[in-house]
Amino acid sequence: MIRLLSTPILVLALLGASPAGAQLSRGGISLAGVGHDAGGATARVFVVEFADFGCSYCAKFASETLTKIDSVYIQKGTVRWKMVPFVTGMFRNSREVAEAAECAGEQGAFWKMHDLLYAKRKEWMASKDIRALIARYATQLRLDGAAFGRCALNPQIRARIQRHDAIAQQLAIRGTPTFYVNGRVIPGAIPWELFAQVIDDASK
Repeated sequence: MIRLLSTPILVLALLGASPAGAQLSRGGISLAGVGHDAGGATARVFVVEFADFGCSYCAKFASETLTKIDSVYIQKGTVRWKMVPFVTGMFRNSREVAEAAECAGEQGAFWKMHDLLYAKRKEWMASKDIRALIARYATQLRLDGAAFGRCALNPQIRARIQRHDAIAQQLAIRGTPTFYVNGRVIPGAIPWELFAQVIDDASK
């Protein structure tokens, strides 16, 4: 038996059924207004993901595993997923694209930008004009360019990502991606089969 599954690591307890009421009990860390949700508030399993858009393992997980989780669990109402983008400081232009994802979220397009940023990860990390490239991504997603541009200059967006960074630091998250599944910490991009087993165990 996989030790990760047989020995629950109950570092955190996730409280609250609604996105606004969700809280990490350790240190009274509130998730109100933090991250981006997919799935219904009444789902039996609540997963919180902390990830950096520059992380190759996060990109691999998003394309290979999260798509399956979405189809099998999120769309069917079993899982509510909260993605909290933060910046580890290890990847060039990561803060700028995290802020871009937040601005896309202001137009209801966080998940579209999420997918695009992972797909274009190598491109934006190598960019010498990240603002122009991000604007091009916004155009590609058919976002309102003027509103997106204003959002990019809004200091509250930077503060939002800084809050995510602070929460990750409070939780002593050292690797990406890191997940909390109904309070059990799952470090790393484990394969689909193992993540499905974690979800199934949590839903019982």
